[in-house]
Amino acid sequence: MIFPTASPRRGRRSIMPVAGTGALVLLSACGTAVPTEDERPAEGWSFSDGAGNEVTLDEHPQRVVAYSGVASALWDYGYEVVGVFGPVTTAGGQPDPQIGDVDTERVEVISETYGEMSVEKLASLEPDLIVTHAYDDLAWYLPEEVDQIEAVAPLLRIQVTGAGAEELLADHLDLAVALGADPHGEAVAGALHDFDASLAELSAATEDRPALKVVAVSASPENLYVANAAAGGDLELFAEHGVRLPETDAPDTDQFEELSWEEADKYPADLLLQDSRPTSTPLADLADQPTWRTLPAVEAGQVGAWAAETPYSYTRYAEVVRALAADISEAEPLEH
Repeated sequence: MIFPTASPRRGRRSIMPVAGTGALVLLSACGTAVPTEDERPAEGWSFSDGAGNEVTLDEHPQRVVAYSGVASALWDYGYEVVGVFGPVTTAGGQPDPQIGDVDTERVEVISETYGEMSVEKLASLEPDLIVTHAYDDLAWYLPEEVDQIEAVAPLLRIQVTGAGAEELLADHLDLAVALGADPHGEAVAGALHDFDASLAELSAATEDRPALKVVAVSASPENLYVANAAAGGDLELFAEHGVRLPETDAPDTDQFEELSWEEADKYPADLLLQDSRPTSTPLADLADQPTWRTLPAVEAGQVGAWAAETPYSYTRYAEVVRALAADISEAEPLEH
């Protein structure tokens, strides 16, 4: 299981330029980025993420290859890539959560194996731009030496390390608009509205359950990894809307604190959220772990799913936030 770590968070943008345009992205009342009128220049194209990583091209890119999680977000906003790499299909043959609604019958799947990619297959798609996530200097899912990849087309790395979910959601929407998605179309407007509505539901649920202790974990038969909200990402967003998550002993640079099962009660939980990624241990398999079975939240049936790698799409996040609000509304504080 791969757990990239995060470094201290970057400051959140309040007004952001939409790459490739002369427009600005303003924040709605709930903090959701809403693009204004597109004023795309006649020539040239550029994009800069919240960390300042910038790619500049002579012409607007027409053919984009992207990491599956990026492709999923772009697709939700109406922009279709020509190729993807990264998780696409689970071991059981189901669509991986990272690929979302991307139609893999119409899009070329270049590689699903971490760190491996056929340069020839990539080049055959004639991409103008390649997009992936970055964890510090690591270009996610690409070979460690990316020179051959960058020789095919410019590489845009959206920096994930140190960024909160809201910043990354804005980055991905900004990119979709810069590539040509309609900022005022239903795909974007509907996603933003749904996301804001889901946050309102979460805030209402946490106001009704202010004492409820929630712990997100990635449990395996051998160890218990407790998620660290201080590292940013989705848990930071949840905490900002009232979810009572523990302050772990992990450094802010680490996404998890690793515990032995003998330490499993270190952070009492009224509601446990188990990592639901396809590579994580299913709840059914944890039933054979004796300590897991004795945790109060498990005994009370107060265990939900934590979609730890949700694509940074307002559409996808609205679903996750709404599910968490429902789990919190249905849970009750427990005796520890």
